[in-house]
Amino acid sequence: MMKNGKIGALILAAGCSSRMGALKPLLRIGPATLLEMAVTLFRKAGIQDVHVVVGHRAEEIIPFLDRLKVKWVFNEHYDRGMLSSILAGVQSFDPHVEAFCLLPVDIPLVKPRTINELVSAYRNGQAKVIYPCFRKKRGHPPIISTICMRGELAWDHPGGLKSFLERFDEEAQDVEVRDEAILMNCNTPQDFRMLEDHYLRGDIPTIQECEALWERFDVCENVRAHSRVVAELARILAVYLNRVGLNLDLDLVVAAGFLHDLAKGQKDHAATGAKILKEMGYRRVGEIVALHMDLGSPKQFLDESDLIYLADKCVENDRLLSLEDRFQRPLARYVEGDEIRKAVMKRLEDGKAVRKRIEHLLGISFDRIIERYERGIRAASARGRREIYLVRHGAIRLPGRGKQYIGQLDLCLSEEGFGQAQNLAERLSHIQLAGIYCSDLARSVKTAEIIGKPHGLEPVKLSNFREIYLGEWEGLSFDEVCCKYPEEYEKRGRDVVHYRPPYGESFLDCSCRVISSFYEALQSTRGNILIVGHAGVNRIILCQAMGKSLESLFEIHQDYGCLNVIECKDFGFEVKTLNETVMRDPL
Repeated sequence: MMKNGKIGALILAAGCSSRMGALKPLLRIGPATLLEMAVTLFRKAGIQDVHVVVGHRAEEIIPFLDRLKVKWVFNEHYDRGMLSSILAGVQSFDPHVEAFCLLPVDIPLVKPRTINELVSAYRNGQAKVIYPCFRKKRGHPPIISTICMRGELAWDHPGGLKSFLERFDEEAQDVEVRDEAILMNCNTPQDFRMLEDHYLRGDIPTIQECEALWERFDVCENVRAHSRVVAELARILAVYLNRVGLNLDLDLVVAAGFLHDLAKGQKDHAATGAKILKEMGYRRVGEIVALHMDLGSPKQFLDESDLIYLADKCVENDRLLSLEDRFQRPLARYVEGDEIRKAVMKRLEDGKAVRKRIEHLLGISFDRIIERYERGIRAASARGRREIYLVRHGAIRLPGRGKQYIGQLDLCLSEEGFGQAQNLAERLSHIQLAGIYCSDLARSVKTAEIIGKPHGLEPVKLSNFREIYLGEWEGLSFDEVCCKYPEEYEKRGRDVVHYRPPYGESFLDCSCRVISSFYEALQSTRGNILIVGHAGVNRIILCQAMGKSLESLFEIHQDYGCLNVIECKDFGFEVKTLNETVMRDPL
């Protein structure tokens, strides 16, 4: 089968965007709409024959396409599913188009080099369908030969597009790419925020992409563990320095930490690793990797490369050491005047100079930072799997009797609540924690402080982890609300997810802020983490972890001082422990 014909691109922009609540093709990330991003993607990859299928609110989308000089196709049956749009779009290609890339408009951040890799695989193989895969998960855009679309094919094909393409599985090929964006769509506002975050990274690989590069270049586990610790130490230093006015990019620091030894074992591995990364489009990471062995001339200001250099010099395998201890053995191997000893001494002195500048800016010793975060940094060397310890704060001192709507009232722990927090501290004292997060309400903060004390960790207080805000209902008893707001009380009973009390928020509103901060906590910390939340907050997180809808919220029980354990791997979740009440062992 000759494969030298034209390859086109088909962008699907006909859907109703019902879960998003806004017209997805015209949503903006940075200066461009998702639609413009998708079109630009293919043009940068050298594919000029780009067609867009429109349907829902087509009159708003078509003017954009006309300005972009892109051919559009109207699918009058857009409400019948994706396959109907594909059929409409394929018919618009001229006979010279041999295959097409298929991309829903809400997956716009795929890298042009990914398209190039897929096209190359299609042209050099016999497969009729090429799927991009990221760590063995299929994503978009597949390349589909037009041969697959010949013959009678109805929009209501049983099982839709997925079932249709399964007919060609024996003639399909999976192509592993280092591009997590092939899996990133935006069906919900939360998805969209994650898409925005990914866009803002620019040329910085995600943690998942860094780990995919480890796999691609056969980086051994010892080097991976070392790199995780270097990344976490450098990240903590960057956080401290940003608090005193620097503007260091945490994502860049972490990615460079993960990849600084990508070419370990090869000749001049710093330069070799940097060359690989720059060729793959990760220019800024490559520049830091090039300097992690020798910093070169001193710079006026500290930057990310200084932190990776110092962190690398303070980690031997996956163990934290002082600079002096780290260099003791290398220096002992060579006599005074030896050229290699001179080079080693220069590296030590460069490390000391960076350390001194950090200490001057922060006003605290480097060793103090290491001592404070040592357990969390060591936890970062753990392999793939991590655990989230999700706790509800201890019991509180209520201002009245009976069941009340507490919401965001800032109440203190009761004596019982202090006991529950202490029990949790004992239960979790042997767990290696990399970070502790809580809401900024007193009952959550105090619980987090008690649990964090044995670990030497201060909790990070986030207002987004506050309990749901109940507006005018806060502090009222259930009976009072039922009496004063009978209609509203009934409405909430019928739709607890979307209903907002007067001047309050709905559980959907609460979910948007909670889940956003939940993923931020996961992405900004390596290793196990503890979150001290509230009943509503915890239920929202557990619904996310268990794949339940928010309508199931109150099926999940959360007692005061309870513990939930969520296993996390590759941002997939499994709830291992649910609503465990921690009791002190009897004497």
